[in-house]
Amino acid sequence: MLEGMREPHEGNFLTDVMELGPAPTMSRELVVLVLTVVVVAIMFALVGPGPVMWIASAAVAVFMAVRFVVGLRGWNRSGAQR
Repeated sequence: MLEGMREPHEGNFLTDVMELGPAPTMSRELVVLVLTVVVVAIMFALVGPGPVMWIASAAVAVFMAVRFVVGLRGWNRSGAQR
């Protein structure tokens, strides 16, 4: 009856982008990472490479790296349980 429905923890691309924590799978997190790089590049093109943009870019890079490392621990743990 509800075959196409997803579990609440699966989410979708929009929730993967907006969450503070990592996406449920590494491939989905890599898509979020690529999208983030594209958004930062667009911001550089619009605003220019001023000190504020460099600081904001560094903050985004650190945040995404921490998010990926936290996800890596979870993805390895879930892969080992299978």
